[in-house]
Amino acid sequence: MPALKAPDTYEEFMAEYPRTTADSLAGRMLRHYWHPVCFSQDLKDIPYGVRMLGENLVAFRNVDGTIGLVGHSCPHRRASLEYGQIRPEGLMCSYHGWTFNSAGRCVAMPLEPANTPLMGKVSIPSYPTQEWGGVVWCYMGVDKENPPPLPKIDMLSRDDGELRMERGDVRDYTYLNWLENFADNGHVHVLHTLVPGIIPDDIRPYINTTVDANWRNSQFSVFETSFGMKTVLVQNTEDPKLKFVNTLSIVFPNCSRMSNNGGLPPDWSNDRRETGGLLRIIDDDHFEVMRFSLFRQGNYRRGFRASDPGLDRSVKDRLHGTVEKKDYDHRQYPGWEGSTALEDLIMQKSQGSPLSRGKELLGTSDAGVVRLRRIFRKCLEDVAAGNKPKAIAVDENGVVEADTFKGFVTVDELKVGPENMPSSRDGRGLLRDATGKLAFA
Repeated sequence: MPALKAPDTYEEFMAEYPRTTADSLAGRMLRHYWHPVCFSQDLKDIPYGVRMLGENLVAFRNVDGTIGLVGHSCPHRRASLEYGQIRPEGLMCSYHGWTFNSAGRCVAMPLEPANTPLMGKVSIPSYPTQEWGGVVWCYMGVDKENPPPLPKIDMLSRDDGELRMERGDVRDYTYLNWLENFADNGHVHVLHTLVPGIIPDDIRPYINTTVDANWRNSQFSVFETSFGMKTVLVQNTEDPKLKFVNTLSIVFPNCSRMSNNGGLPPDWSNDRRETGGLLRIIDDDHFEVMRFSLFRQGNYRRGFRASDPGLDRSVKDRLHGTVEKKDYDHRQYPGWEGSTALEDLIMQKSQGSPLSRGKELLGTSDAGVVRLRRIFRKCLEDVAAGNKPKAIAVDENGVVEADTFKGFVTVDELKVGPENMPSSRDGRGLLRDATGKLAFA
């Protein structure tokens, strides 16, 4: 591939920032990382069409259980392999029978002479895959023969609770709007309080209502970490020796991690129900959110808003808020306030592409967004110079541990920095009554 030049100016960076295709510097940078394709349960006995980083592909489960990810079109007459047939040899085009194995090599041409030399000349794009944690992952970098190890998301490796995965929704805007929204802790305290949260009676005994929700009285910090970046909000309580801490993390470049409702007021408890989202980056203007949650005995399983009574945090089937719909409101989403997921969707979609936001005016509360962009820009510069972008640190088991600390900490115990605060493993982050018995068990 020809070398690509790193952006010299901020304007050039913002133009390159949302690109995903292989002929762009940002797209090449993304191809140094593993990406989620689909859930394992999506691959059964038929092919699965999927678009990844601007490329139309087809995933399929071979007869032996292994997974292939190949180009979408048969090179013969360009028929779609999404409608192919899975055979012991690989994926067969239903039109004329040309068959391709997981490496993209043609292994059968039933309408051509036996031993035709044409078969040895035909191949289609293919990419390495791994199946781990209930997710199918792919690596689309140039070193397909020797891909880097898959960083295993901590939550997907847990066995101390019930892991629930939820197919998200496909969004028709850049995935960066989602990531930047996650790096922007401040919006939670405006957008998601337009309709104030409520404290259900069953969790009220575990909520500390003395937390000072005033942003200006809080300590907001942003850190680049070994796994990506995180934001940490420290809020005061009526006890000067007790602080409430809420951490939001991004595992670079396509995973968000937090606890419960992300500290959305009035979720002021020690409860840590681990949650996260994997982003399938479709192309410059589309992505899919694949959500997951870990439910342990002692976790609260409901939300703090009237629109969030259950476990579903997606926008699907919930394109309305809780406020009254006015008969003169003809916007696409009338009466939208009160649904957390819908509030985020509308704001993110309305922003458009970073390329079109040349007149942005960033403030101090945008420190997380600024940090995320700096990480991206450094990665682009590294790739342009022929180096690898930011490495993702893993432990001895190949697991990447993201910081999702949420709860109360004494001033003496509080340590805010790039290192992780205590995880929710080993029974931490669970609600207990005065006798030590688990609540909501």
